[in-house]
Amino acid sequence: METKDPYNALGLSREASQDDIQQAHRKLVRKDHPDANPEDPRAEERFKEVQQAYEVLSDEKKRREYDEGLRTSSRGSPGRSRSRESSSRPRARADARAGVSTTYTSSGQVSRNRGPLFSLGYLLGIALVTLAVALLVLLVLGLN
Repeated sequence: METKDPYNALGLSREASQDDIQQAHRKLVRKDHPDANPEDPRAEERFKEVQQAYEVLSDEKKRREYDEGLRTSSRGSPGRSRSRESSSRPRARADARAGVSTTYTSSGQVSRNRGPLFSLGYLLGIALVTLAVALLVLLVLGLN
């Protein structure tokens, strides 16, 4: 799922206060909650988008980073499009089918959630390296 502009997702201006953000979030969560809209297949997608937007805008640090990222991206090269959605749309569709979600951080970096099996493999890899290092240390200490 692509992450859109959090201000647009919550229907707010860039000058919105924390109270405005909280009120908009509450209103949209009630409106778009999947349990309240079992017949609407897009409700869950909208709900997740609202949650992600709130996560960015409710945290002062994340909001400041997002806003600074917008300012720096608008100063980019004139030939470069400001919209990442149009160029990433085919990739986003393929990722969605594969269970991969794409988000754009406030600094403009791409973050991909590759799913639970990827995370499990990553953790098992770390555990294997840790075990190998521990065995090597024991082997070296055992020889002395």
